[in-house]
Amino acid sequence: MAHTLSATCLAIALADARGTLTLTERIDRWGGTFIAIGDTHGTIEIADDMEAANKRVTDLRNRAAA
Repeated sequence: MAHTLSATCLAIALADARGTLTLTERIDRWGGTFIAIGDTHGTIEIADDMEAANKRVTDLRNRAAA
């Protein structure tokens, strides 16, 4: 089975490796919140909540370790 890597996966993994990865809670236009997964260049991807953001990062770390 082929393994693929998207540009966002790569950007998150590189930010994590460089120590510049941030998970920032932000308020959306309707007053709810979301988590911006980003680095020094800005937002890479968004997640619905902190649990989903942490899972995304953990999953990428596990893929890199495999």
